[in-house]
Amino acid sequence: MLEKESALNTLYQSIVPVMETCGFKPKPADGNPRGPALYARGDGMVMDFTGEKGFLRLVYSSDRIHLLSGPVDVDASDDSSFNLDSTFLLMLDDYDDRDLKSLSNEIGEYLTNTYAEKKEIVSKKKNVQTVSKAAARSGALSYDPITLASKIATMFPYTAYLKDEIKRNVDEYGEFLCEDFFVNHANKEIMEVIQGNDPAKMKKLFGILGEIYEDGTNEVQSLIAVTILGPIKNDPVIIQRIIPYLTDTMIEPVLAANKRLGKSKSANLRLENPPKYKAKKKKKQGGGLMQMLMGGGQPGLNQQ
Repeated sequence: MLEKESALNTLYQSIVPVMETCGFKPKPADGNPRGPALYARGDGMVMDFTGEKGFLRLVYSSDRIHLLSGPVDVDASDDSSFNLDSTFLLMLDDYDDRDLKSLSNEIGEYLTNTYAEKKEIVSKKKNVQTVSKAAARSGALSYDPITLASKIATMFPYTAYLKDEIKRNVDEYGEFLCEDFFVNHANKEIMEVIQGNDPAKMKKLFGILGEIYEDGTNEVQSLIAVTILGPIKNDPVIIQRIIPYLTDTMIEPVLAANKRLGKSKSANLRLENPPKYKAKKKKKQGGGLMQMLMGGGQPGLNQQ
């Protein structure tokens, strides 16, 4: 069990040098110009950091730390003026010092990957929210398609356009169209890794896919089994190549999708030509392309 103020102060001390590396400095609370940028607010605590790139705020409340971001001139008096960037778990009653250190490392890694090279936080729609590993593993949140896309983009640092494409996708449509991103952009890089069959790269790629699949939504599981690995189209050589890297829960839906795509021209046409964007009145949860291509089946079911 951790004590709130002590744990948050320890976390703050570990975050400060990472923030400075990313171009942000602590911003003390109003009325306390020489104090730390960590202050109590209601039952929670807040950390503020600013720089030429923008304004970052971490808010602890109800076992969660929310990372908020905004431009330099954001209205700091109102959290709703910020973007909700990511969420991390800090469960004081259950965590110990080792968990706190792991959380510090996770936040630091996320900040470095996201902001070390970011030039400027210019508007609310430029940033996308991803799900942290701690939140997914605890069951508080599930990995979603945009988190998978962000992790895949990070795997290919030499293709910086993938990160730019995620932002463009969200900016253009107001939501993340995952099939468009993978079919038209990321799948090319993924298939090059699979074709190359380099053990280190394969392990890294399928480590990402496996982690996201195990703790992901039905939509992201469908995305992996159908949109990403479906283009293998049941090629026996490639199937045997990837099987050792698949988790136990991935094998059945991946093989089922490949079996279907290996013999159905109509299913391939739907895969290669995702539906055109239509504004949704209400976003539905479901199996996405898996349901469409497999005749309404859920990921994990062996459709004949």
